[in-house]
Amino acid sequence: MNKYYIPQNLDAPFKIAGLTILDLAIITVPFFVIAFLFQKQILALIISVIIFLVLKKVKGEEDDNFFKHFFYWHFPSGGILKVTPPSHVREIIG
Repeated sequence: MNKYYIPQNLDAPFKIAGLTILDLAIITVPFFVIAFLFQKQILALIISVIIFLVLKKVKGEEDDNFFKHFFYWHFPSGGILKVTPPSHVREIIG
């Protein structure tokens, strides 16, 4: 047994049960919210799986930063990326 985990790629995201942290959150958060608020566990499971499949279809083969970049370009006032200039600034003089 190997003492240390060495990822195949340096950019490989951390996974739990084959899912990234974002994917796991997409499944578990709606499930627990609907299950605890409305006491409908089967409905909560169905809705969380549908949300997961729709987001995987939208995201495609992109990495986990896809949504961060999408919001940066389409909603410039969000301020997700603090170091970069706003997306409406096309030329920086200086």
